Amino acid sequence: MTSPTRSESHGLTQPASLDDLEARSIPGGKVTVSGRATYRGVRVGIKGVSPRDRTVEIYGPVTLPDILWRQDDVQSGFTSGDVPFSSLGQFWLTRTSTYDAVDEHTPQPGVLAVIDGVEYGVTDTCGTVSLDGIPQLQTTWMRESAPEGPGWVPDGYGQWTRLVERDRVVNVRQVEWTAVWRDLTLCVAAISGGRALVFATHGGVPEYDIPEITHGINVHGAWSAVVPVEQLSFRSWTSTERPLGVGCVGGFVGLVRGRTVLVARALASPAIEAGLVAQKRRGETVTLEYVVDLWTGRADSGWEWRADVLTADLTDIRHVTATTVWKGETRTVAALQESEGLVYFERETADLSEVSPLVYAVTAVEPGDPPAVDILW
Repeated sequence: MTSPTRSESHGLTQPASLDDLEARSIPGGKVTVSGRATYRGVRVGIKGVSPRDRTVEIYGPVTLPDILWRQDDVQSGFTSGDVPFSSLGQFWLTRTSTYDAVDEHTPQPGVLAVIDGVEYGVTDTCGTVSLDGIPQLQTTWMRESAPEGPGWVPDGYGQWTRLVERDRVVNVRQVEWTAVWRDLTLCVAAISGGRALVFATHGGVPEYDIPEITHGINVHGAWSAVVPVEQLSFRSWTSTERPLGVGCVGGFVGLVRGRTVLVARALASPAIEAGLVAQKRRGETVTLEYVVDLWTGRADSGWEWRADVLTADLTDIRHVTATTVWKGETRTVAALQESEGLVYFERETADLSEVSPLVYAVTAVEPGDPPAVDILW
């Protein structure tokens, strides 16, 4: 695979022209672009190039001015319509390629990144931070040959991994398959040893009993299952390219069976026992031990991947904090929402463009001291 040009690499945050937002057909599928941007100082959604003119179709608050082909929904408080490409800035886009069939050339589900023209797997885009404060990303060797270059170490999943400086990667792409299992159309998150981790994003748990399904008290939302690959009928797959972003800005990061991941303490639920868990959002590389865990009891509840963590499997725990300067004061960062251009402090929120580059502090945690962060849901 050839290395992308600078224009291609930065086209998701700095698109050069309307062409970078254009939907198009590709052999065996199609490509669409969507995301977020700033219009007249307000964050808006990007639907892509308008079918009506050489403009960008957006949606946002009904108070937005100068919208062409405007369609207001007063009840919801939103409007949609078209604006010139030149009126938009601070882009945060995703480029989704959808293919009609899974074949022998289809990449395995997970997250990938290109470094110096070579494609690697990415264990978790949250990443980690070195003890001297440098953000890092853990990559995996994807080829059957021995890994090339220094720094490769085996993990607990039979693969070679290496930490690289985070700024060597601009974008990542996430591969996800779809398949039919027991007349249910599901997403495929991981495949290993003849088994697959599948999940449903909505619709709830089927009324008839399926013992493979893992779920919590909420049976109306997402769920997951580990099933034999031979029981799946593969249908299509997507490759979703997105900006890598900043990654971990706070919390505890450790190596679980040799792979970087956020770890925390969790209250007990029917899906996860009380104790240490690894956390990942949808769109990350997962292994078969992860399960869908919902945040609330609502049918439309958000969710994340979680896995029980054995103390013996957890090593190299680091407590990460990040600070920035805002309005002349140094503040501790609680979280970032880069798609919205926001940085969160304990009681305030700032525009990401108004703060200085993040400075990291890392403290090594003894193996016997569990992370002190609690998950309340």
